[in-house]
Amino acid sequence: MKTPISFLYQIEKPGIASGTLSLHQQSVSFQVTNVSNPLYDLLKGMASLIFEPSHLWGEENMSWIDWYAESNGIKWVLSTEDGKQVHLKVIEYLDIFDESTGKVKIDGVCDFLDLYGAIVQRLDTFIKEMGLLNYEQQWQKDEFPITYFLLLKKHLIEKGSWVSEKIKNNTLNDEIDLLLA
Repeated sequence: MKTPISFLYQIEKPGIASGTLSLHQQSVSFQVTNVSNPLYDLLKGMASLIFEPSHLWGEENMSWIDWYAESNGIKWVLSTEDGKQVHLKVIEYLDIFDESTGKVKIDGVCDFLDLYGAIVQRLDTFIKEMGLLNYEQQWQKDEFPITYFLLLKKHLIEKGSWVSEKIKNNTLNDEIDLLLA
């Protein structure tokens, strides 16, 4: 049985993104600003659990990802003991400089590929609709982390866990056509 996981991410207005992450019946809503690079940090942290598999040597395989807003933030903690299940903990901080203000919003275990699939599938649709050029203009700081995104998507495809979704007339296709022209 698949674990119910959902991930939503959108750019609300220039330099500000929002969304939600849900696992089982636990959920956290977030708003992040371009003071950090949340997608880069998230995808890099996710990739590290795959490409630096410390659990194979009996070591802790864990990634910490910090996302920041104006005064608050959230911390993702991803860990795996076997590369098949991932423990996800998300802590919301009211004050990014005071960890005692943290409240655990999500704490659970799920299938590695289910979690990665939910996040990468949403970002796949997101970047196809928005395009790389529009992303950079809307985010107003960093480029979309295409390298980590493609590494994770390739991993999901190789594991037979990718559901291809065709989006007609998407911006990313137009940008690729420009590249090939």
